[in-house]
Amino acid sequence: MRKIAYQSYLLAASVGIFVFGFNAQADLPTGSLPTAPTQRESEEETEDETIPEWVRELSNLSPESRSAYTEAFQAAKRAYAAGRMVECEGHLNTCEMYTTSNPNVWNLRASALISQARYEEAQQNLNKVLSNDSQDSVARLSLSLLQLGMHRYEECIATTDELLDMIRYKEMDQLTYSLTFRKLLCLVMLERLDEARALVADYSPMLDAPLYYYSQAVFLYVEGDRKAALRELSAADSIFRGTGYLSGYRQALNVSGLTDRNAQE
Repeated sequence: MRKIAYQSYLLAASVGIFVFGFNAQADLPTGSLPTAPTQRESEEETEDETIPEWVRELSNLSPESRSAYTEAFQAAKRAYAAGRMVECEGHLNTCEMYTTSNPNVWNLRASALISQARYEEAQQNLNKVLSNDSQDSVARLSLSLLQLGMHRYEECIATTDELLDMIRYKEMDQLTYSLTFRKLLCLVMLERLDEARALVADYSPMLDAPLYYYSQAVFLYVEGDRKAALRELSAADSIFRGTGYLSGYRQALNVSGLTDRNAQE
């Protein structure tokens, strides 16, 4: 129970970047402490076997090196938040001059790579995280989007369902809605339309999230009515502009393959 609560907390910490888009640095895809404890803190906790190895490595660096690492990591987060993914990667490479075992670096690099549709490279970074902790919630959020982008729909549904089961806080409703939309897209692409419609049947335009409008757009795309679908998307964009809620839906729709298929038809 304690682990589930902790994973749910990490999901909450990552809501901003995966659902709301580029909002605050605190909401970047990093689920552990981004910097190392001081040497004194490390010495006081040397008997604590729960301290990650990468934290130990950083705590053993000189103050100058530790400061350089922290500066590079913060620069990477700023670049990511501004959408400068290649620059973000460069700063993360600098971080790995000091330690090569920080899951925060792998998670942030994976997210930057996914944003560039460099899925195979992103998968390699996520594999590093998940090999150390198969339930790392931040990595699994990225994995869900990666699977959608690679059109591995059945896998995406399984990963998304696991994430939805981990959510425990009312404050995480926006994440629930965004993940539900990912699952909806997968069901539609697998031509399981009855399940897709049932998934969002209880939602209405009164929902404080773009899910209703984006789900209606998806069904209109399936029916071949692209103009009506675009009207639903435009309505969502108008209603939720400035909330930070939209980018997760846009990204999921763009990578799902649905709009490409609709354009070809």
